[in-house]
Amino acid sequence: STPKPSSAASDVYKRQGLTAIGLFISVALVFTELRRNGKATRLNNSMLFTERHFNLRNLTLSQDLADVIVRGRQGLEHLSKTEQLIFTNYLLNTAQTASILILNGEGKRVTPEIAEKQAMRIVRDEWDNKGGREYWNLIKNDPPVVPHVKVQLAQAMAS
Repeated sequence: STPKPSSAASDVYKRQGLTAIGLFISVALVFTELRRNGKATRLNNSMLFTERHFNLRNLTLSQDLADVIVRGRQGLEHLSKTEQLIFTNYLLNTAQTASILILNGEGKRVTPEIAEKQAMRIVRDEWDNKGGREYWNLIKNDPPVVPHVKVQLAQAMAS
């Protein structure tokens, strides 16, 4: 027997309805996965910052390295060429470590503003001294850092 026209139209509408429901469920699942990945990324950035920050601070447990940092803050002329390399790499590591905090500023507990202020404080604490300013003046036109760290350093050294 031949299907009635209203029955065929009804089947089309049913298929379209099921397709729409399937599409909605797919979009919802993708959204949920993206949200979960965003949380995982923020958590990873937070853990990375914490680990790097503690490792950076632990470097000063070595009296020899702490001495290089203290003398470097007084000016690069107080350091041998080898010690200047150690001090300037230490400075670059502080800037890179602080930048991780900014990347994590998308989290719920740390607003981007708080992250930026804290990162700036970390950079200023380590760079705002005679040796840090001298090194910045040497590298500021082409610093060996990624662009957002360059901006952060420029802001810290300008204030």
